Amino acid sequence: MVDTKNYQEWFKKAESDFKGARILFEHDADFGLVCFHCQQAVEKYLKGFLIYKTGILYEGHNLIKLCQKASNYEKDFKKFYKDCSFLNTFYVETRYPAVDPLIVSLEEVEECLNIVEKIKGFILKILNQEGENDV
Repeated sequence: MVDTKNYQEWFKKAESDFKGARILFEHDADFGLVCFHCQQAVEKYLKGFLIYKTGILYEGHNLIKLCQKASNYEKDFKKFYKDCSFLNTFYVETRYPAVDPLIVSLEEVEECLNIVEKIKGFILKILNQEGENDV
């Protein structure tokens, strides 16, 4: 399977992850799982943005690195470095059993959901300003 270079498809997958995170949260699911889906949503939004700007699908799951690449095309992405660092915490630690499991608080889950909203809104605003109304 080859991942698409259609940025709109990446945004659709990102929205699906974000919708899943919200549904899980509303139904009292495991907080770590909610945060993992938030991380996934932001990863896909960033990859979609980078495809939109460059036509290149960047590999990897590190949100800080993806955000740094995005800041090469829109410097204001730099304001999301701390948020991306926070979300990175939930990529691996929430998916596997551990001797010392990651305990996720309600406040952390709410922060993850808010971060997705901020980054999503930022990206969509850029695309709308550039005339991309079909996202």
